[in-house]
Amino acid sequence: MAETGSESAQTAERGQHYIVGIDLGTTNSAIARISRSGSTLENQLIWQRVSADQLAELRTLPSFLYLPGPHELPPQALQLPWSNNCSYIVGDFARTQGSRVPGRVVTSAKSWLAHRRNDPNEAFLPRESLQNTPKVSAVEATKRYLIHLREAWDYANPQHPLALQNIVLTVPASFDEVARELTLTAAEQAGLSRINLLEEPQAAFYAWLWQHQNWRQELQGIEQILICDIGGGTTDFTAIKFANDSLERVAVGEHLMLGGDNLDLAIAHLAEPRLGGSLDILQWGVLRHECRRVKEVLLGEEPPEECTLTIPGSGSKLLGGALSATITRDEVNKLVLDGFFPLVGLDEPVQQQTRPGLREWGLPYASDPAIPRHLAAFLRTHQLEPDAVLFNGGACRPAAITQRLCEILQNWRGGRRVRLLNNSEGDLAVAQGAAAFGWLKLQGRQRIKGGTARSYYLGVAEGQALCVVRRNQEEGVTQEIQQPELRLRLGIPVTLPLYSSTERPEDDLGSLTATDCLRPAGSLETVISGNKNEHGELPVHLAAQVTEIGTLELWAISQKRRWSLQLPLRGKRQAPTAPELDLAKLEPLRQRLIATFLAKVPKDSHAKARPRTAMSALEESLGPRDSWSLALNRYLWEGFLQTLTRRRSSPEHEAAWFNGAGFCLRPGLGYPLDSWRSQQMANILSDWMQYNSEERVRKEWWVFWRRLAPGLSEDCQNELWHHMAPKLMPSRKHLKSRIKSLLPSEINEFLRLAVSLERLELSEKIALGNVLNQRSQPSAELCWQLARLGARRLVGSGSNRVLPPDTVIPWIERFLAVTSWNQPRAYGYSLAEMARYTGERDLDVPESLRKQVAQRLQRENLAEAALIVSEITAIEEENRAHLLGDTLPLGLHLTDH
Repeated sequence: MAETGSESAQTAERGQHYIVGIDLGTTNSAIARISRSGSTLENQLIWQRVSADQLAELRTLPSFLYLPGPHELPPQALQLPWSNNCSYIVGDFARTQGSRVPGRVVTSAKSWLAHRRNDPNEAFLPRESLQNTPKVSAVEATKRYLIHLREAWDYANPQHPLALQNIVLTVPASFDEVARELTLTAAEQAGLSRINLLEEPQAAFYAWLWQHQNWRQELQGIEQILICDIGGGTTDFTAIKFANDSLERVAVGEHLMLGGDNLDLAIAHLAEPRLGGSLDILQWGVLRHECRRVKEVLLGEEPPEECTLTIPGSGSKLLGGALSATITRDEVNKLVLDGFFPLVGLDEPVQQQTRPGLREWGLPYASDPAIPRHLAAFLRTHQLEPDAVLFNGGACRPAAITQRLCEILQNWRGGRRVRLLNNSEGDLAVAQGAAAFGWLKLQGRQRIKGGTARSYYLGVAEGQALCVVRRNQEEGVTQEIQQPELRLRLGIPVTLPLYSSTERPEDDLGSLTATDCLRPAGSLETVISGNKNEHGELPVHLAAQVTEIGTLELWAISQKRRWSLQLPLRGKRQAPTAPELDLAKLEPLRQRLIATFLAKVPKDSHAKARPRTAMSALEESLGPRDSWSLALNRYLWEGFLQTLTRRRSSPEHEAAWFNGAGFCLRPGLGYPLDSWRSQQMANILSDWMQYNSEERVRKEWWVFWRRLAPGLSEDCQNELWHHMAPKLMPSRKHLKSRIKSLLPSEINEFLRLAVSLERLELSEKIALGNVLNQRSQPSAELCWQLARLGARRLVGSGSNRVLPPDTVIPWIERFLAVTSWNQPRAYGYSLAEMARYTGERDLDVPESLRKQVAQRLQRENLAEAALIVSEITAIEEENRAHLLGDTLPLGLHLTDH
């Protein structure tokens, strides 16, 4: 018999027995709980596989996801007490098996949630994967960790399912809004919706408070408490003030991707030369895992004098046995203490140089590995002088590290002692503190004051942002900002750049602040759909709330309605606030453009107002089109959008429309709402060309899509490729395509579009590149085409879409062998993009080949191109324009992918 609504509610109420704290760590996860009716804090042991034939309950769940190959493991190795049909492994055995076969293990998924080079929802992990290894996204990996935690809990507590408990899930204090929302998304997908978020440093401090019920007495004489949380992937600083028997969080540090993973990398770089030189990607993966073990042994309690690490040989060496190297305790102490925790002054600035070893996994680790310099910057910024410190995180467990940090803090205080608050269970403290926080909140007990750690701002004018949330604003309180009034256009998406700051508690709601003082944090978007009688622009004001679960919500409010402003979870950083345009001057020009495409083609071939001269007519008023700003281009593009259906009026209409619309929207990204604009253009793909027998229409069609390619979705690029592949790939000539034949005049643009489809499967791009390389003689154009395919940094996609180095090496060697380059600059910059140095082992071609390329570029008097392959450099817009085969709009700056 089905339960009634009241019976279901009673069942749910009976199941709500615990307050549960979950520490979803970069390296390890943990669970703690407190009964709603009691006050005993307990650690929840977690069932997991520890080997192919053994299960165990452990204090923590290693945050490792292993994706086994077919028949790699016996069936029982994938079985759990609650499931006989699992296709992956999470936890201790995943870590162990991943150290043996690193190409199948996902690590540091949490770090990728906060990283913007790759879409956290896109399947690209593991980065260094074996062939045919399935890929998962950072969100999917996080979901699988949480599913394991939920199922292990439910197995141990069948009467109290985890989904029914009040859960406090911790995140780094420096996680931005996108990363927090992605964490909640993963939790919801794992079946956990009763979630509150809590910052990890605060959770660690709540654990200390819980363990010291007389904490007011213990903190007597203390005014400022520093919480230094150095985990596997991130470092977080939080400051808490103790005054009048209450606690208040007064400062939070910015996002710092620096932690225990970096220590592992540093030890790996120390060991690599002792193992015979440069290792391949899979050997490097094993070495990283070995270095994590060596670090824990040599920095642990009662460490030995030295430790041996072992990795498998490769190639012919594989049969000859493993490779071994010895690392001493003194070497690790010197490397860690002098490299990551050096004695520095309080006034010593953070160093900005790029260090390749810190980027080894493709994550943007902090350029300066010296954690004390980052700590000094935090204390200087917030004018703090802590007299007590609580250490948390795996990297803080070795006594040598905490002693060094205490020594540094005391030096900064002129020799006065800093009291060390004991954290006896560092691996469980965050989960315990999360449960304690949830219990205190449920009981209405005293908690740490402070509200939101950041103030938030919306960009509303060029260089100006409006404060919509004050720093330290309490959760759950909605604030309306009546002034200034904004005007939003109806019927099309609108965007407002979002900014944040941890350093401006003085900014009031509604105040304006220069954006160069703030940190970009995404873009808020909405479509304002008016009623039948509402047209044009609608006056609105803003409202904002930091929710009880720790996320940001904003609304645009008119007299009768309100619209939610959504933060996109793809995590792309927003472009700068749109500059003001002189609409009084521009609107008549746009209307003239629209009228030109709405009218029939004049019979007089010399008439000025005709589609084919529409762009040159605009140049007469606005100057050369290459000098038009990005905002101006997008403004004019709206005129082409309004005349989309009129492109079919004549061949001249269609060719000119493709030319103008593609030019004004190029390169399909880099400006607020470009994803929406690109989607509007993608919708015409199914309509194809109206006049597909006209040579000029066909040529402009391919140019149009090539200009927009970086911003086109994967589905759109695959649809284009579906029609193009039969004309390019000999094995697919029999497949149906809307392209019957190619005219000689359109072949070049057809090929340029094909190599610009960055989001195709790697196997497709590799096959295309090999076909082009085999079919054509060396030329500057072929070099450009292969560079567009094989660049180490792409224009519109992440590093998971970059071709493997082994694919591009023969391409590079072929062009190096060309004795004389008839177009040195074209050859040189194309070759430089294929050999660009990124500092990421899985992307870079061998150093010996890069040296050859650099020497050739120097001989060709291309010193700037030579620098690209020798050092990690920012990608100049001129280089991007070369890769795109087009100019870029004035003012467009694309972030590195």
